[in-house]
Amino acid sequence: MNDLEIKLIKSVKEDKDSPALKSLVDRYRPMIENMYGQYKIGLYDQNDWYQEALIICYATCSIFDGASGSKFGSFFKLKFKNHIIDIVRKENTVKRQANQLACSYEQIINEENSDEFVRNYVHLLDTSSRLEQAVAELSKLELIALQFLLGEIKMQMACDIAMCDSRQLNRAINRCRLKIVEYL
Repeated sequence: MNDLEIKLIKSVKEDKDSPALKSLVDRYRPMIENMYGQYKIGLYDQNDWYQEALIICYATCSIFDGASGSKFGSFFKLKFKNHIIDIVRKENTVKRQANQLACSYEQIINEENSDEFVRNYVHLLDTSSRLEQAVAELSKLELIALQFLLGEIKMQMACDIAMCDSRQLNRAINRCRLKIVEYL
């Protein structure tokens, strides 16, 4: 451990010096990037990864005592790696819970004591399948009208695609609405 590193650690520890903390993290950038390549954490991007590194580096500086002969770099790497592994474990626990709490659709709809949320969810699934049936029954013009209704395309583009005028498209919009309401 060189004098500059000792000075940076002391500045972070005693003065809570942000530039010193950033300099320390920059010194260990290769180690941080190596771990970024080894471990994947959900939606974490590289900026999130460096934010975690800053937090752990600060915590490491706060408790580091070089008197025992240990090296800061090794200590920081160990703490950072353990922190990342904890995050990965928590993420995996959430994934496992989702799998463990899963049950079949048939079991849910046949269970008399299903709570209101589950019954509403089942209703949404039924609605979704009925909506799919309704969409399957729409003509080409009505499908284009549906795209307009959903805001996917503008009126003029819809008319151009369907090769019709706005009156014809408006009639198709009305038919589309009626068919969907009929299925739901």
